[in-house]
Amino acid sequence: MSMKGERELQLERARREALRLEQVRGESRALLAVCNETIAGVRDAAVQQYAAAELRELVSALNEAGARVQEAPDAALERIQGLQQRLTSALAAAQARSRAWSEAQVQAQARLEALAGRIEAVTAAQKHQTGPELEEARRRVQDARTHAGRGAEAEARQCLEQAEQALDSARAASLEEKVRKEVVRGLLTTLKEMGFVIVGPTLSADIVILEGRLPSGRRARFEVKVDGQMSFDLDGYEGRTCAQEMEKVETAMHDRFGVTLGPPQVVWKNPDRLSQGALELPGGNRSRGGQ
Repeated sequence: MSMKGERELQLERARREALRLEQVRGESRALLAVCNETIAGVRDAAVQQYAAAELRELVSALNEAGARVQEAPDAALERIQGLQQRLTSALAAAQARSRAWSEAQVQAQARLEALAGRIEAVTAAQKHQTGPELEEARRRVQDARTHAGRGAEAEARQCLEQAEQALDSARAASLEEKVRKEVVRGLLTTLKEMGFVIVGPTLSADIVILEGRLPSGRRARFEVKVDGQMSFDLDGYEGRTCAQEMEKVETAMHDRFGVTLGPPQVVWKNPDRLSQGALELPGGNRSRGGQ
């Protein structure tokens, strides 16, 4: 007996939250580094003089926020982002006094530099494995610089808004990829413990492919998409053993890795061999209710 189908994969709330907080800590520390590099990179003597008092306060506040990253990552990131905005505003104001900028130019410059710093921080937190969303955010910031440089303030603001949206999408995509890696790790460990020889995982068209083979000739192939959908194909089994094998995988994934599999959409590949006493899994295209 063989079967194939699809399942929805979901990490239990506690583990997903742990991955999210890990991501927030990484972004917080990276943004702290960006702020410190920005402060250290102020070379213009006039800008240093005009911003000196504000910079002293910011250095102290950044150190305090950094001390809270481990225990309160969300609050720390929010605080650091606020301090980064103050930093870019202070430097823009100091540059304005030095170069006689307009107030609108000051605000645009501060927003642009703050966003550029956030993009740099997210890039560093993702270990420079940038996706299309992050690249789009970077392009939009560069476009905003170009527009601002020629005085096209409306176009610059529009580009910055698009960059912020792309950055939010990049952060969400990064978390989903962390979740998928956690699921694939659990699946890989489970199959190994069940005696399978593993082929993969490999990545093809944004789908992680993992295959396990037994000396008996039985084969289990899994494809995990970034949206949490898992396709499976079990081949070479007799009777109801393929359904039993899938239940073993499901139990191990839930108990050890906090992964919940949604209702299966199963197609029996040779239903003529199903016995009347087969395990209660769906036949044809019927779905099993509940998770």
